Amino acid sequence: MDNLQTCLANNMKRYRKQRNLSQEKLAEKAGASANYIAMIENGRNFPSLPMLRQIADALGVDALALFDKAALEYPNLESLRADVLESVMQAVNKSFDGIMMP
Repeated sequence: MDNLQTCLANNMKRYRKQRNLSQEKLAEKAGASANYIAMIENGRNFPSLPMLRQIADALGVDALALFDKAALEYPNLESLRADVLESVMQAVNKSFDGIMMP
């Protein structure tokens, strides 16, 4: 499975679970079979462009969001904030290393 397919599979599954949808319910909303949805989420199949749009519509997201790698790294704003804060604190601490305070 290549990076694009992995990204799609992981984002699709994440959005589906965030919306409390089973594969069967997503399939029903997207006009597909549950087996087809499972195959996409497992990286064994790649949807056509029209089906990709139907899946995105069923999930209530833009189709491009299904390929967003950043969404996988930071699934919520809190994890992004924590990483940014940690990076800033490390930079501040590093810049103060070796400075003698009176």
